[in-house]
Amino acid sequence: MRRTVIFAGQAGSGVDKTASIFAEMLAAQGLQVFIYRDYSSLIRGGHNFSTVTFGEGSIRSHDRKADALVVFNKDAIDPHRDSLIKGGLMVTSGDYSEEGAVIASGGNNRYLANNSSLGIIAGYFGLDKEKARRVLAERLGPTMGSAGSAFEAGYDMTDGKYSIRGGKRAIVIMDGSEAVARAAIDMGLKAAFYYPMTPATGVFAKLVKMSDERPISVVRTEDEIAAAMATIGAGFSGVRAMTGSSGGGLALMGEAVSLSGMAEVPLVIYAAQRTGPSTGVPTYTAQGDIKFILSLGPGEFPKFVAMPGDAEESYELTAQAFYFADKYRIPSFILSDKHVAESYFSVLGTLRTTVPKKMTVRVKPVKGYQSYKIDESGFSPMAIPGSGNLARATSYEHDAFGATIEDAEAIKKMTDKRIRKSSSLASETADFSPIVTYGKGSKVIVGAGSVKGAILDALEYLPGWKFVQIRHIEPFPTKAFTGSLKSAKEVVIVESNSTGLLASIIREKTGVDIKKKILKYDGRPFAAEEIVISIGKKR
Repeated sequence: MRRTVIFAGQAGSGVDKTASIFAEMLAAQGLQVFIYRDYSSLIRGGHNFSTVTFGEGSIRSHDRKADALVVFNKDAIDPHRDSLIKGGLMVTSGDYSEEGAVIASGGNNRYLANNSSLGIIAGYFGLDKEKARRVLAERLGPTMGSAGSAFEAGYDMTDGKYSIRGGKRAIVIMDGSEAVARAAIDMGLKAAFYYPMTPATGVFAKLVKMSDERPISVVRTEDEIAAAMATIGAGFSGVRAMTGSSGGGLALMGEAVSLSGMAEVPLVIYAAQRTGPSTGVPTYTAQGDIKFILSLGPGEFPKFVAMPGDAEESYELTAQAFYFADKYRIPSFILSDKHVAESYFSVLGTLRTTVPKKMTVRVKPVKGYQSYKIDESGFSPMAIPGSGNLARATSYEHDAFGATIEDAEAIKKMTDKRIRKSSSLASETADFSPIVTYGKGSKVIVGAGSVKGAILDALEYLPGWKFVQIRHIEPFPTKAFTGSLKSAKEVVIVESNSTGLLASIIREKTGVDIKKKILKYDGRPFAAEEIVISIGKKR
């Protein structure tokens, strides 16, 4: 059983809030849910909609066709009229009508009408009335009042067409931004520095809320350069910190990323992709920055770059980013995008990570401490100011003690030392599932990041196909990836960009040239149906 409801209306009319409350009602019934959020960059007046897809089994992406359509203003009907299945339910508000639609009570009170709409939809799909009402009460708190009456009135307006069974397993609804914020705090985050830019801002907004109960500082700086530099300063002092941005904001951080690489100071950056180039389309999604992040910052130095595909991976890979940044003293990226950052996912059970949550042990006072000691592993034990050692950090090329050098042989030795960290890092990251394979078959779909959900849902309609997900982009898991393609009769890659950036990286790193590409670059995420149809055409 898989059903979909679209909530649509003007920005500021409560579309997202109403959809998310409905999702929590579904989760309370033991159902899995996915919400795709589509909104313009207008704060008020633009057309927004949220697509809520739910069911008794795994739900990882949205459906384009809806069993019910809830519209909060008349202008929202036409854009979604064709999305409503034949015989589906349309719910409108009291200030306008549509033939065959159910009119939510509440009159001109928009918020009461929204709650009435929730009741109508809950009743239509056969949700347990009391469980659903409890969710509404928890979300609205002291403001519940007449909203509860409106919900109950709406619930009784339709005969339940569907009977939802659900399950007993606890399900939490969470977007990717919240998962990143939770992981950061669980890894010991003490400070976060940012300048707002959609869609990265969500993580820092979550951290601000969490800081009310936790000893963390969330600082809005004057620009992205200051945010990145402040994060490096915190890292140098032994404090776990992070920054983040999108698009042009990340471009401004390039020099700081390079400073982290040269000075060998931990730097964690949350990079949330959106449609570009330049300002592009700020509130829509893309995977157009993969190569940009791999190349961000002048010079050659090791990085860790991971691409999560859902909320649970956002948590897990964020934890890894903190661990590897700290241990190897490198810049570390969580490369997300708007779709993962702002979509709501079902999280089953407790969010977990396999990396140690404690910071790597810092150097105790030692005679003749070398900030950049040269050894075969490539990474040097880090001392922090006040530890009894003379801790140095410099942007200039240096010797083992941190003193400036320009000698040719010394430059080469220190460069080799930094680059050797890449081999050590690649060896360790191999133990943290840089490649994950889903399903069985002789034909393979390759992808990374936000395409994961749609691909997994598409597999149910593609017998003989499996999905190879790349979770680490740098260091690239060459051996694991090529091994996953052994005996493959056909390989297709799915990407949300126009040129096949991931395919190009794969060709560079492995020699494997994936010629069959399914590319989408209109700012909208893939639906499973699109992948099924595209693969059918390519066959």
